[in-house]
Amino acid sequence: MLNGKELKQMLDEGLIEKDRNGEFQITKIGLERGKELVEKDEGARQYMKQVTKYFKQNHPDKQSVSFSEISNELDFIESTDLDIYERYDVNKYDELKNYQLFCKFVEKALKLDDDAVFNLMKEAKYFEIPDNINLLLQNTSNEVRKVRMPHYFLFLDFSIVIYDKIFHSALITDLVQINEKLNRKDIPNEIQIMSFFSCEEGVGWSKFNLLDKQKDKYNKKLQEYIFNFIDFVNNEDIKFMFKEKTKNNEERRIKKGKLPLPSFRKIYVIGYLKKYLDQLQSDEQKTRFSHRFWVRGHFRRFLEKNKYKKLYDQYKKGELKSFEGKKYNLEDGFLRVWVYPYIKGDGLLIGGKYKLK
Repeated sequence: MLNGKELKQMLDEGLIEKDRNGEFQITKIGLERGKELVEKDEGARQYMKQVTKYFKQNHPDKQSVSFSEISNELDFIESTDLDIYERYDVNKYDELKNYQLFCKFVEKALKLDDDAVFNLMKEAKYFEIPDNINLLLQNTSNEVRKVRMPHYFLFLDFSIVIYDKIFHSALITDLVQINEKLNRKDIPNEIQIMSFFSCEEGVGWSKFNLLDKQKDKYNKKLQEYIFNFIDFVNNEDIKFMFKEKTKNNEERRIKKGKLPLPSFRKIYVIGYLKKYLDQLQSDEQKTRFSHRFWVRGHFRRFLEKNKYKKLYDQYKKGELKSFEGKKYNLEDGFLRVWVYPYIKGDGLLIGGKYKLK
């Protein structure tokens, strides 16, 4: 709240003036000075967003707000929470919103070679992962093993909660395949993962090798999520719709002050998997008075070929492909099948997602 000395200084400088009712109003000079301040000062910019959000939510009919109104409702304004998208000027209903956040994080992150990261992103194949697929990938167990990525560079646009952090997207660089192609001894045999997260303390970034067992609990969950994506990207019930962004689209977004979007693939599900996911989401939304809990999905592997000889014979004949919901396939010479995650019990769901305030 301004004191008398500060008010007098602002009046003397012509930043504010009194109207007929004795209310202080900002002048044209004050608006220009305020705009300069907001553009330069991150704290001022965030505070103005809080003011705007508060009055939009609580006084939607107001066209303008006076200093006295802001002063009177100061405590309420300062308690108004901005989500991560609002803080970084990203439309939460926009396509590839987490890609846009990722770009903002890269620009602001310390000790990062921005050009190198953006160059990798230019080469990447983009996948937007919807919430129902996120639900699936987060609740399936997996293990660390050698895998081949579908492309040298991948960008996965997602938002997932891991304990008390929210991870926004991942940039994946498959140096193993690049090394195979170029036969370079100076390139490490790694699949590099780079991701950003937000939490109550602020934002941070994570970088690790997908092929190494992770001790960090956050990286371990993110690693499992990415392995699940690799396993399901070729599922016959998963389809991709390619959304190509043209030069006109780029120019239109730039004129509106928005970040241009790359062409990307949006994931859709069909067949049995769609029926299953619809039911899974419906189960998650039900609430009663007891408790429900997640039973994590996992891959069951049939390592004893003699014991499961009949199963292997059925697979060779192509009979297992007709089993609804059972996706049998061979990996390293052994049969495996995915057991779907599901919710067990009745009542309030526990042990699932955590939502940050």
